[in-house]
Amino acid sequence: MTHDDAPRPALPTSTTTAHDDAAASALSPAHDGAPTPALRRRSPSWWRRIPPTWRAPLAIAAAILAIAWTIVAIFGPLLAPHDPLAQDLPRFLPPGSQALLGTDELGRDVFSRIIAGARVTIGLALLLVLMSMLIGSFLGVIAGFFGRWVDEVIMRLTDLVMAFPTVILAMVTAAALGASLFNAVLAALVVSWPAYARVVRSLVLQVRTSDFVASGRLLGFSPWRSMRQDILPNIAGPTLVMASLDIGTAALLLSGLSFLGLGAKPPTPEWGSMVGSAVLNFDKWWLGLFPGVAILTVVMAFNFLGDALRDQLDPGSERV
Repeated sequence: MTHDDAPRPALPTSTTTAHDDAAASALSPAHDGAPTPALRRRSPSWWRRIPPTWRAPLAIAAAILAIAWTIVAIFGPLLAPHDPLAQDLPRFLPPGSQALLGTDELGRDVFSRIIAGARVTIGLALLLVLMSMLIGSFLGVIAGFFGRWVDEVIMRLTDLVMAFPTVILAMVTAAALGASLFNAVLAALVVSWPAYARVVRSLVLQVRTSDFVASGRLLGFSPWRSMRQDILPNIAGPTLVMASLDIGTAALLLSGLSFLGLGAKPPTPEWGSMVGSAVLNFDKWWLGLFPGVAILTVVMAFNFLGDALRDQLDPGSERV
């Protein structure tokens, strides 16, 4: 037997266990660049079903705030510890165990009045946005679809309203109609619908030249059927995004009118009027701070929700 024919020593066998093999395969990237099943199991399945836009921290915080304020507005009478109109507590009581957020100049519980005011402020803001969207969208669709003299009349009326500053025109209208919540909503409606009319008109002008709209008209569709089946579904997304962004603006506008004495009348619990009453007792910091924080959180929550909805419905946005 030659030296080359001598038996060689056997190579040592691998001591890698099945557990180590599974861990190594989980850490190694897949051939097609996609995450392995072991890595995908680390995140819950329900979390992966949520669109990436709604997983952003601002969107989550805004959704929590909006849901919380909606629950407060719906179940306010059940959550309030005191009657918001009752004057059975000491005057100007600072926040404490007897009154969580203190009392006002008449001995009313501030916390209970903020809870009751959520139904007034948020409810009227939603009503205002809904009415503005319906009126402005209807006029915008009519102007954009029919054109000619119809478009000229509606757009010149829109330009006339938008020529005045929004807050000034709302104040003048509310002062002319008289101080009340109904008149405040009506005054805010006068200055809110033109924005929807202009945006919807521009969307309709883009859609009405599409092939599917022209095909429907050639098939004998009436103008109302074309608007209902072909145009409205294609402009609903941007219109809803605009409405969601306007909820916070509407709440701020209505609170501003009540702050100036052109909205809610005493003793109605409304956040703007509560801040206005606190001006007369500026040293009692809790009277204006907590209603102001309520207005701030509602406006920010619906603004962030509107931004998230816009990113979700925008076909050009990047999906991460």
